Amino acid sequence: MQLAIIRRRYNPYGGAERFIAQLAGALADQALSVSILSEQWQDSAQLKKNPQAHPAGGPRVITLSASGLSRNQRAASFARSVSRALKATPFALVQSHERLMGADIYRLGDGVHAAWLTRLQDEFCARHRLFGALGLAGLRYRADAYHRAVLDLEAQMAQDPGLHYVANSELVAGELTHHYAVSPARITLIPNGVDTQRFAPLADAPRAALREHFGLAKQQTVVLFVGSGFRRKGAFSLVQALSLARDVSAWIVGKDKESAALERLIKKLGLSQRVALLGPRHDVPALMQAADVFCLPSLYDPSPNAVLEALACGLPVLATRDIGSMAEILAAQAGGQVSRQPETIAQALSPLAEPAVRAPYALAARDLALRFEQTSVIAQWMAFYRSQLARKQALA
Repeated sequence: MQLAIIRRRYNPYGGAERFIAQLAGALADQALSVSILSEQWQDSAQLKKNPQAHPAGGPRVITLSASGLSRNQRAASFARSVSRALKATPFALVQSHERLMGADIYRLGDGVHAAWLTRLQDEFCARHRLFGALGLAGLRYRADAYHRAVLDLEAQMAQDPGLHYVANSELVAGELTHHYAVSPARITLIPNGVDTQRFAPLADAPRAALREHFGLAKQQTVVLFVGSGFRRKGAFSLVQALSLARDVSAWIVGKDKESAALERLIKKLGLSQRVALLGPRHDVPALMQAADVFCLPSLYDPSPNAVLEALACGLPVLATRDIGSMAEILAAQAGGQVSRQPETIAQALSPLAEPAVRAPYALAARDLALRFEQTSVIAQWMAFYRSQLARKQALA
């Protein structure tokens, strides 16, 4: 069976891209031929820097063009290139990770744009109360041509009876039904998976040696943040919280255009000795094994891989209700829920500075992560592909 996976651009640090690479490698072992249709996938320089991101014997990459001056024009150009490529090569199934027409499967890795805009508008309204009082907060986004185009495309996709959705969390599945009245029969829930061998807690002695390697004091408590999109994922809120939780340090990992602004905030708050901006890293498993807590006060995150990886390393997770795995984390008592207000983050962090308080959360975190073991998730995908192939053949 030939499977086409559409992802417009490759980011070696992106969760969606790592998911695609892992999925393609696993499917190759099942005699499935995988082709990636992309404008920009991993080049040789990136591969040299990060060989784990795209293993040898991985999928075939079909490079497509996209042109235009605006985001809308470039997106439309890429969609036309995809359409031409699909006509030129017969695929048994076409799975898109981008919003476009013509696919059999759309994986909602980026969530529902309408739900994302609602959160943006609510936060903008909270910051600019006059706009909220006058009912004008939404105009900032509804007037944007890009957002209007994405919303129109989401609505068109929802009307395509041949398109089946894969949601990676109950949060996203519910939003799809709420905003576009998509029937639950057209939605399959397959969670993200995690490599629980690569991401695993260390025994006391090797962990102590690793913390010493990173220059940590024996009793120093470190909260870890991993993600690109510092504003959306809450890195600024976390830094502000550290000015209140004085017994905690932080590592912030990720590549972001607002790194300089975050660095200025760190200096302004006098936190340069306790907060380290580490940039993009390829040793994230080691950082997680050395840290004590993981925090992601995100505005919207359908199912962040970094959260699953942190849980697998035995880190209690503090996050907002707007991440897809929050319900499972609370049910398993593997962490706590915070808002994007620095005060709530600080209140949740301070007790976790005590090892005795962290210990039961850490055990629960590891147990929860085992439910998302990568091999079982791949098996769910295999069963899903078989069912979708049968569905498509029945409709032909």
